Amino acid sequence: MHMLVTPMRRHGVALSPQERRRYQAIRGNVMVSSVNSNELGRSANVARIDVGMPLDPDPLPRLLDATLAGMAVTGFVLSGIEYIDGCAYAQSWWCRQE
Repeated sequence: MHMLVTPMRRHGVALSPQERRRYQAIRGNVMVSSVNSNELGRSANVARIDVGMPLDPDPLPRLLDATLAGMAVTGFVLSGIEYIDGCAYAQSWWCRQE
């Protein structure tokens, strides 16, 4: 699903509304699938953003244990866990139509 995606946290700390507005939204396909997660050692719903070619790196860390936290007419919020340099952080993505 082609969306504009804005992360709502940095290293687990919520961004202020001003910081979220200044963040350059990422354009791409939001994809969620059930995969075996090495970090969690089990199967998990994992969200990722596909921005182009298959070998291009993901613009954001994958969102593990992704769940739909809220939905409205113009978009939705996915929440879960991201791993950065071996540390787990809470994260939410604000996804909205282009």
